[in-house]
Amino acid sequence: MKSKVSLLAFLVVSILFIFSCKTEPTEPQPISVTEVESSLQKILIQAKDGEMILLPEGIFSFKRALSFNDIPNVTIKGMGKGKTILSFKNQIEGAEGMILKNAKNLKLEGFTVQDSKGDAIKVQACENVTFRDLETTWTNGRSPENGGYGIYPVSCTNVLIEKCEASYAMDAGIYVGQTTNAVVRENYVHHNVAGLEIENTRNAEVYKNIAKQNAAGMLIFDMPDLPQANGYKVKFYDNHMEDNNGANFSKPGIVVNTLPSGTGMLIMAHKDIEVYNNTIKNHKSMGIGINSWIFTGQPFESKEFDPFCSNINIHDNVITETNGPAIPTTDFGKLLNAICGEESPDIIIDGIFNPATLDKNGKPTGFCFKNNGDITFRNMNAAMGATPQDIAKNMSDDISVFDCEMPSFELGDLDNWIAKK
Repeated sequence: MKSKVSLLAFLVVSILFIFSCKTEPTEPQPISVTEVESSLQKILIQAKDGEMILLPEGIFSFKRALSFNDIPNVTIKGMGKGKTILSFKNQIEGAEGMILKNAKNLKLEGFTVQDSKGDAIKVQACENVTFRDLETTWTNGRSPENGGYGIYPVSCTNVLIEKCEASYAMDAGIYVGQTTNAVVRENYVHHNVAGLEIENTRNAEVYKNIAKQNAAGMLIFDMPDLPQANGYKVKFYDNHMEDNNGANFSKPGIVVNTLPSGTGMLIMAHKDIEVYNNTIKNHKSMGIGINSWIFTGQPFESKEFDPFCSNINIHDNVITETNGPAIPTTDFGKLLNAICGEESPDIIIDGIFNPATLDKNGKPTGFCFKNNGDITFRNMNAAMGATPQDIAKNMSDDISVFDCEMPSFELGDLDNWIAKK
């Protein structure tokens, strides 16, 4: 009888053990170090819905761009930025380091992309994208031969970029373009031409980012003749922009090439922007600039594009040590240097407004600059004449017309999507 009981107990324990083994989830294993360079592109092509692709620690060299398309719910994860390094220093083919398109619920996390021929990580036409703990850089320092963008989501919906680092991009370290619903937070951008840029984007929340030693710290631009014509609703707060006086090493002919080195922040042709609780410190050319597309003198064809800024609310920021003279290495910088002399402005606006937004006395509405400390201010009044001589004659330091308050705005379901991440 005792042997039967023992046998029964043994069978029960064995069955429970087998059952537990069958139901325990299998942890994904990193790709073998010896296979990353030869097999990663094939693994990306063959990825399945819901797959996690784990990259091991090490430096891996690629001669061609890595591409990924269409598969939903895929995670590409390394062992951390600076630990898993994908190098494109010897790239001979492809316009990007990584190009990822048309995927839903895509996560990129924990790796570095170095020295790509063009943009480092480009994500296009994707929905629900997370960039986390990534690094993009070019190891030969400031050079016009570097790629344009580091982290580059474009034409996407629902984007989260957090805890990333981007440096030495020939255009912008982090660039969010023509995207709807974006959160950009806790990133570090340095030694780029533009540190962080939000362009033609709708519903964006940008906070707790740091920009140092770029030519310009952070930009909010609207550009003409693009598929998504007008951006709106950008909340921009708790960011730190300091000492962005680096060289503008971009190639001639692109818009960012006109940026004056020594710019903390520049807003161009955008609407519905709230900028508050930011620290903007130690810039040679300007703290915050606001200008229309008209000010650039460049033509555009799109009938939908609105070339004017509107509903710009700048309040409760700390803007200090804007110490001129402006750096005269671009035409814009030369203009600031000529009209402002030794005293570069904390806030400067071009003074070109949509005629429909002027009140009965011809004063602009929809621009509020309040509680930003004891700042220097300039209104170029460029609508009255755009030559340096005209601006020098018509420029005003009267900020009283802009001393107003504007209600905050909501960002729709943006927070609900981010809460799920």
